[in-house]
Amino acid sequence: MADEAKHYKYGMNILNGDSDRFDDSKMPVSALNALPAKLASFLPDGQLKVYLEKIFVARFVTILFSAFAACMVFHWSRKLYGFIPALISLTLYVLDPNLIAHSHFVATDIPIIAMILFSCYWLWRFAKVSRIGNPARDIVRSKDFWIFAVVLGLSQLAKYTAVSLYPLLFLALFIHDLSTLRVQDRKANFNYAKRFTIWFLVTILIGLVIINIGFLFNRTFTSFGDYEFRSARFQSLQAALPFLHNVPVPVPYPYLEGFDWIIQREATGFGYGNLYLLGQIHPVKGFAGYYMVASLLKVPIATQIVIWASLVIYLFPRLRKSFGRFSDLNEPKQTSEVFDLKDEIFLLLPVLFYTIYFNFFYNAQLGIRFYLIVFPLLYVFAGNLFINWKGFSSRQKTSMYALGAYLLISVLSYFPHYIPYFNEFIRDRRMAYKYLADSNIDWEQSKEYLKKYQEEHPEAIVSPQYKITSGLIVVNANDLVGVTVKPEMYQWLRENFKPVDTVAYSYLVYKITPEQIDRLCKATEYCK
Repeated sequence: MADEAKHYKYGMNILNGDSDRFDDSKMPVSALNALPAKLASFLPDGQLKVYLEKIFVARFVTILFSAFAACMVFHWSRKLYGFIPALISLTLYVLDPNLIAHSHFVATDIPIIAMILFSCYWLWRFAKVSRIGNPARDIVRSKDFWIFAVVLGLSQLAKYTAVSLYPLLFLALFIHDLSTLRVQDRKANFNYAKRFTIWFLVTILIGLVIINIGFLFNRTFTSFGDYEFRSARFQSLQAALPFLHNVPVPVPYPYLEGFDWIIQREATGFGYGNLYLLGQIHPVKGFAGYYMVASLLKVPIATQIVIWASLVIYLFPRLRKSFGRFSDLNEPKQTSEVFDLKDEIFLLLPVLFYTIYFNFFYNAQLGIRFYLIVFPLLYVFAGNLFINWKGFSSRQKTSMYALGAYLLISVLSYFPHYIPYFNEFIRDRRMAYKYLADSNIDWEQSKEYLKKYQEEHPEAIVSPQYKITSGLIVVNANDLVGVTVKPEMYQWLRENFKPVDTVAYSYLVYKITPEQIDRLCKATEYCK
């Protein structure tokens, strides 16, 4: 994987007491990946030490994060909708090829997925026992509040995306509690506002403590004016507000430095390469709706059907009965209460926010992996479709079984190459590069497969670049479309020939005859 070594290195640096930045996005959570190797350094030479130092063991930590997230998907869905819906929610998670792909790399994509899911769940728990004007329940509620505050703080050590959780989740909490506020009861509303403010400030304080611990208190309270910012946004803020120059910043220097660095890279595109969607290249500015297209093509079709059906059935109650739901007129009242937005607000508000943000305001569109944070929340929510499973007709159950079988077959058909997974909307897998590229297809995970292919085909010409030649030609998909090299480099190949095969779906194989090259040179100016 492209950044795996850097994530691992930063994690080891943290364990060695050094949190200084050499990169923008590496975070202290990677110390957990490096921990086995660090422990091995204290052991005598032997098989255990050798084993703990292997990259597989470091990757196993990411697998554990994904496993914990899967357990949470099941647990939360069961709390909301019941056992059968929870099993289906879990199945959607376990058979998500994009989550499978990224669950065995040393990176921050899976840890942030888990931490966002945990944060949303514990806020839901926190909100469920809250009743304005009931001090006894507030005491019970406090345990869930402290867990939520700590989990939210820990999420800040996984990825900067988690910063958005502070306003987002407290907005969800306010919307949840809004129905309990009484317009005429000013005293109760004032007391709620006071408590709400205290909850928010305490959560921020706990987060600051955890961030400082995670970054080893590295130059905490450095004055704002002493920062050397890279981004135009922070530089202009520094210039426009000179009274902040002597204000100490209560976070470690590398924390704010990394945040600034990310803003600068997103604004300039420095180090990203070109952005690509549907055959179009953008050097810096992202594509509107990029992750909608990516989801349409890279999320299994069966999964999309279940998610959209759950949303439609949820939003249009009249359709519920026709879908086998609420077929029993004596159904307990609490079943219908499952569909109170008070519960789903903690699932749907983050999904809505991140969908809008990543599709229309985020420029670093390097692959669907950045958008994966919404899917575990959607999988929990999708359980609502199956809450009355016993009331489903035989035809409906058969349809669900068929969808499950289709999902399994679709996902397994790519084994073990899950990063370049595309659903059946792309009929010819060799042509997937025409729609998406970057880490949607290749994240340097297939180099060993290329090496093996070269051993079996020594005549293969790998990456001929500007050289127009015949023969067995192998080109990386990202190079071909112009993400990682200049688009002109392989224009002659991209616009005039079709691949006949792939290497692990990441490298495209062409068989070009001398006669084809002669015709190309006569008909075009590529050979001049």
